[in-house]
Amino acid sequence: MKWTLIFIFLFMITRSVAAMQIEADPRTISSFMDKSLTPALDILQVTTDISADNHLLFRVKTRGEQVNEENNDYVLLQILHEKTYLFLLPLNKTKTEKALVYEGTLDPENHKLSETSGKFTEYNLPAGFTATRTVRGAEFTIPLDWINYAADFNFDAYTIQASTLENTLQIDKVYDQARKGRKEEKRYSAITLLNKICSPKKR
Repeated sequence: MKWTLIFIFLFMITRSVAAMQIEADPRTISSFMDKSLTPALDILQVTTDISADNHLLFRVKTRGEQVNEENNDYVLLQILHEKTYLFLLPLNKTKTEKALVYEGTLDPENHKLSETSGKFTEYNLPAGFTATRTVRGAEFTIPLDWINYAADFNFDAYTIQASTLENTLQIDKVYDQARKGRKEEKRYSAITLLNKICSPKKR
């Protein structure tokens, strides 16, 4: 009985330490499954990588795909880097695969997007930015030479419903957020984050 209790105690400590290590890794967001959402709206994970042609990659994985639905649903990558940048791609696979990019500012104490976040202005997309649909998700690429390495850099992903008018974006509904239910993440400088992305991942 005594040894059983010791093993249980050690197992709980090991799990807690592992969870802390996963949570502390800024390269990946593991999101909680929400079965109240349709599979296409439920974000499971966001991962990062560096491509061979010097682009920062963001892969957003959802539980399923959306086809033949007439709506204004998008998968959205939020970049916090001096300003707030929103990269959108329509969830509906029957729609044109065209990336939309907007910029704006948010409350410095609360970067979470909501229906009250206000309007964002269309951002003139430089060369090298791309967004493509993947199986159950999307991939966004950002050229490394766009990044200010002295500034903080953070990211999140959402599934939303939004409306566009001329050159502005209005968020009408937020379905899911990759960091939902988590405390405010530690902010890293861009150079620190990229060093961590380039370092070997622990197995």
